[in-house]
Amino acid sequence: MSSSDIEMNNSDIFICAAFRQMLLDSDPEGENQLNRETAISIANYLAQIPPDDQLQPAVMANHITAFCERSGNEQLYEWLGEMYDRLDKDGIDTLVKKTGDPDDEVDSPSITTRMLENESRDICNFLQKWAIKNQNNPENQPENQHEQQQKS
Repeated sequence: MSSSDIEMNNSDIFICAAFRQMLLDSDPEGENQLNRETAISIANYLAQIPPDDQLQPAVMANHITAFCERSGNEQLYEWLGEMYDRLDKDGIDTLVKKTGDPDDEVDSPSITTRMLENESRDICNFLQKWAIKNQNNPENQPENQHEQQQKS
C-alpha cells in the first residue's frame, strides 16, 4: 500500500493539529516546553520525512505518533494526548468552525471535506516550515557548531 492509498480521518487531522499546537504553545518558562535538544530532534525528524508524505495528514499523523512513541519522548507523547483531547473535545465541528466554514448556511459534506483537507494540508505545511526554520536557527545548533559558525 503506497502512502497515497492511505485515507485521512478525523483522528489524523487532530494528531497533526495537536502537534502544531504543541509547537506553537511551547513556553520556555512553563511546564510545556520544548528544550533546545527536543526542538532540534523534532526539526530533524520532520525534515527527513519524504516529500511525498509531508502534505498528507494521514501519513504525517503516523510519523508524528511514531516520533512521540520513541523511547525518551514519553513527555511529548503525553502532551500530544492532552492537546489532542483539548482539540477533539467537541469533535471535528470545532476545527471546521475555527477555520470559518464559508458555507455555514448549507450543510454540505463536500465543502466540509474540502475544508478539512485544506486545513490539514496547511497544518502539515506549517510543520515543515517550522522544521526548516528550527534546523537553520543558529540558536538551535550544538554549542561548538554555533561557535564555529560565528568565527567564520
